[in-house]
Amino acid sequence: MLPFDLEIHRPGARFTMHPWGGLYWHERNWLLVADLHLGKAAHFRKAGVPLPEGDDHATMDRLTQVLDHFSPSRLFILGDLFHSDVNRSWDGFVTWCRSRKEELHLVPGNHDRLSERRYRDAGLLVHDQEMVEDGITLCHDPLGRNSTGEGYRIGGHVHPGVVLAGTGQQRITLPCFVVGPRSTLLPAFGLRQGLFRVRPTPLQRIFACTPTSVLDVTGVSVPIGSRTR
Repeated sequence: MLPFDLEIHRPGARFTMHPWGGLYWHERNWLLVADLHLGKAAHFRKAGVPLPEGDDHATMDRLTQVLDHFSPSRLFILGDLFHSDVNRSWDGFVTWCRSRKEELHLVPGNHDRLSERRYRDAGLLVHDQEMVEDGITLCHDPLGRNSTGEGYRIGGHVHPGVVLAGTGQQRITLPCFVVGPRSTLLPAFGLRQGLFRVRPTPLQRIFACTPTSVLDVTGVSVPIGSRTR
């Protein structure tokens, strides 16, 4: 059974949000993802932090399924593809890249510090810090200091999460899309990336991601610092 997608519309553009964090742009036939952070567990294990293996394989398996679901012509990774220096996780990613038929693009983020040769050998087309198409800017940090404020911006960087409350003072924090009048924030696509609990403005819509669906939770999230009654 396929996950439940949810469509959103911007002026002149139609997007579908996938519950695992992908955003499909219908008019361009492109898939957008952000913040895979491949190699993160291996990086921390090298520093003595005992994180489990397998996250990278699971992340790439999910990405394969989302690509097969939408069948886009291009995949855009909007920053933070690889977490740090090269480790053995990179070879697995290169093998995956060579198995794909889509054009693979990278808009670099603050963690993307590998040499251009490695990206080129993997078959990635690397852009500058942002790319503009049909008046929409694809970037890593759409809310950052370098944002021009012009046009519409799509990116990730902050790993947005939303707090939802149930009965008995139960709370859960879920990754989410944050859709505003001038920008859309993508959830981190990589597994176990941690979440930054967002403070939505009245003009933003919040879409929580579960393993099987995208839920419009605008107006029902718990304000940070509040108590559940």
